[in-house]
Amino acid sequence: MPDTFATTQTFALFIGLYMLAGGTGILVDHKNYAGVIEEFRSSIAVTYLAGVITFVLGAVIVAIHNLWTSPAAILVSLVGWAALVEGILLLAFRRPFLDLVSRFPMSARTMYPFGILAMAVGVWLVYSAVA
Repeated sequence: MPDTFATTQTFALFIGLYMLAGGTGILVDHKNYAGVIEEFRSSIAVTYLAGVITFVLGAVIVAIHNLWTSPAAILVSLVGWAALVEGILLLAFRRPFLDLVSRFPMSARTMYPFGILAMAVGVWLVYSAVA
């Protein structure tokens, strides 16, 4: 049986690094990130592949780490479940799901707080993994 603490740390580290990279990308290039959803909606193949990848990553996290024992473990599990649900929605209900997501304001101005939030959560997860 794998050590659950080490599993939480490993997932927290990689999810934290992912969020740090994504948040940094948004802050550095927020003008172009605002158009990602529209470009994403226009390519059925890309949304299908993203749905498959997101589903698989979410399923792996949920299968290995469905733990609710500490703040870091809860966040890792929530990320896994969110990815699993998002993958299902992209595969089964692509157009309605993307129509719903596109209703959120995605301007260069509104992307900035998302970048800061992603970086803050990423820093916390990385710190939780290495501390």
